[in-house]
Amino acid sequence: MILKTHDLKKLILQNWFFYLLGLSAILGLKCFYRQADSGQLDWILAPTAAWVHLLSGITFVQEPKAGYINHDFRFLIAPSCSGVRFMTIVMAMLIFSFVHHRKTHKGKLLWTTLSIPAAYLFTVFVNGFRIVLSIWLPLLLQRTSLYGGWLTPERLHTMTGTVVYFTGLLLLYRLTGKLSGQSAFQRPLQNCIMPTFWYFTLVLVLPFLSRIYQRDLDGFAAYTLLMISVCMGILLLYFLLSLLFKN
Repeated sequence: MILKTHDLKKLILQNWFFYLLGLSAILGLKCFYRQADSGQLDWILAPTAAWVHLLSGITFVQEPKAGYINHDFRFLIAPSCSGVRFMTIVMAMLIFSFVHHRKTHKGKLLWTTLSIPAAYLFTVFVNGFRIVLSIWLPLLLQRTSLYGGWLTPERLHTMTGTVVYFTGLLLLYRLTGKLSGQSAFQRPLQNCIMPTFWYFTLVLVLPFLSRIYQRDLDGFAAYTLLMISVCMGILLLYFLLSLLFKN
């Protein structure tokens, strides 16, 4: 549902403290992540490596100042693979899309506070599947003629991350909406707007503005087109499944 200007102002006035609290947590995490090394990110890298091992049987050992590595597969779970950026997206979606549905200030504060560990746990869970696919898919596709032409390792990596993260975001929003008991969340379109907004804002819009400031747009158009194409395919499948199973 699209909010009118009056309703939006009222929403902000009633929830500004919790929005500010959530924004502070997100910006703080982003600033910390920008300067953190693998040791400082061990709180998310270690459980991710353990979860990947549980899912795939692949063992990782800690490499100081690098991350967690498996030499047989030549795969490194580095800070860039930690999923922290996805965690900020999940935090933004959970806080800004749901906190105003809480009836009391105590409930709003509790929701805002719990959204942070919830985003952390969900990130580790989803990122584990992304990493497993990132290890096995190249090995499987190397046996086919698909890999090596247009489907470069970089494009496959982007597509894998987009599919896993965007799908996870859609499912989390739908599940959270249903648990909240709000009837608006029963509509497929309503379930797609906010996850898509937050994903595109933090993955494409803000990086685009940063690239403009740095005057470095090399390759960004192709990257954006690939991501949007993958997301549109996921949304189409989502709507088809929603129609098939009647929500």
